[in-house]
Amino acid sequence: MSRTTAYMEQINEQIDITLQKARQLNEATIRWKPADNVWSIMEILCHVEEIIPYWLNELSNVVKSPGASWGRGLDHPARLEAVAAADSRSVAEVLQGIEASKQIVNSAFSSMSDADLDIESPHRNPKFGVKPMTFLIDHFLVQHLTNHNQQIDRDIQLYKDRG
Repeated sequence: MSRTTAYMEQINEQIDITLQKARQLNEATIRWKPADNVWSIMEILCHVEEIIPYWLNELSNVVKSPGASWGRGLDHPARLEAVAAADSRSVAEVLQGIEASKQIVNSAFSSMSDADLDIESPHRNPKFGVKPMTFLIDHFLVQHLTNHNQQIDRDIQLYKDRG
């Protein structure tokens, strides 16, 4: 199996896990905010919907223009807007957007070669330095989605334990 296919499958698996978890919850659980500084499941879902196309676009840009800078900080406007809009979005709409992101994943990876994954380019944040695109995929897609699935589990448990 090619590395691009393996990454495509890993990302799609994490998307499916997110969708499965969310579809088993009622809206009250999804919208419940554990604390001011802790995202609700809805905020996590809105963020997940936004990050997949964002990071795939960054990956695509580097593949098209090796050496181009990639990345963003925590204060990136699209990231903040996605989370801020959570209360005004429907759960069904966000889940549909996450489901649709699988098409974006499949399209992006089917147009890449394994050699594209080895392209090195500088991250916009100097702390990351110059990294291969495997780092972008591992860190900002696969692990990022895995971490958000763990956050959903945390919120579910906190909701159950709230007394």
